[in-house]
Amino acid sequence: MSHADPTPLVRQALDLPDAEIAATRVEPLAHVPGTPSTGSLRRVSGTTTCGRTWSFVVKRIQSARHWPHLHLVPEDARDRFVAIFPWRIEADVYASGRRLPPGLRMPRLYLLDDLGDDRLDLWLEDVRTRGPAEWDLARYAAAARVLGRLAGMYPAAGPGEGPGLRMYVTNRVMAGAVPALRDPSVWRHPLVEPHADPLLRMDLDRLAHRVPDLLAALDALPHTMAHGDASPENLLVPASRPDEFVAIDWGWQEPVPVGFDLGQLLVGRAHEGRLEPGELPAVHRAVQEAYALGLADEGAPAGGLAAGYVTSLVLRSAFTAIPVERLGEPVTAELAELFRKRVGLARFLADLGLGLPS
Repeated sequence: MSHADPTPLVRQALDLPDAEIAATRVEPLAHVPGTPSTGSLRRVSGTTTCGRTWSFVVKRIQSARHWPHLHLVPEDARDRFVAIFPWRIEADVYASGRRLPPGLRMPRLYLLDDLGDDRLDLWLEDVRTRGPAEWDLARYAAAARVLGRLAGMYPAAGPGEGPGLRMYVTNRVMAGAVPALRDPSVWRHPLVEPHADPLLRMDLDRLAHRVPDLLAALDALPHTMAHGDASPENLLVPASRPDEFVAIDWGWQEPVPVGFDLGQLLVGRAHEGRLEPGELPAVHRAVQEAYALGLADEGAPAGGLAAGYVTSLVLRSAFTAIPVERLGEPVTAELAELFRKRVGLARFLADLGLGLPS
């Protein structure tokens, strides 16, 4: 628990200068496991003596040296990984005071509590939603357009010098996912074999050999600043303003190829098994068209958009679409259904990648 006294924050949030806390509850919140910079996520809520309710989401961010899974990084690479991993991203985004386009905002930050030892607690607005948002094509297009506006507001001179996508591809894709996909037993597994066409394994391997050229091609494209991890689960739809998005869990904050944010927008719900493979082409077209409109809203050119979007999408997601890390789990109907959809995602992304110019 933070050492912060929530009383001043409650008074600020409720606009009640004399409010006193009567009761406090702390509940852990689910978050994506394995993220090196996320120490914990919890809701701190309660009531005041005058009967008003209050609530905050408290996110702890931390240096990668505190990550419980640091041992998974090769020993000779750990010090560099800890040194370059950008664990302060969310705090830095708030500190930047960056202006966001209409229809996009961040949760209000009430306190950045420095706990010492490279750990920070962010006391954030608890954004209330009306259950899971319905992500139809109109909502996908609305999100893509506001992300296009964000990119159009912040063009960049070129690639940054930080780890970014290149480090992810080197470590997660080429050192982890690609070798796993080259294991014949993956393709014979009962969770994979019924859904994978005979060419998928070969097509992904062909794409893997093109990775250095694809990375080089990205470097030559226009770059912008972006959200960095704009999946639907990171674009909350508040109950009080259903035409608005509240952006959480910001990702890479160095320049990225134009269209980069569309990749996570497309695959986010597909990763969860909430998007059928047959729905992917329509979403793909809708988000690309809407993002171009967002760029135009800011007077920004759309040159390189298709290449930036598809190339970064393929590099980031094609080789990890099949969740091979779950092949050791007991085969259930639910898991089989997830693999059916994820193998379909891999096929769709492989086709996009094979369509990129050589």
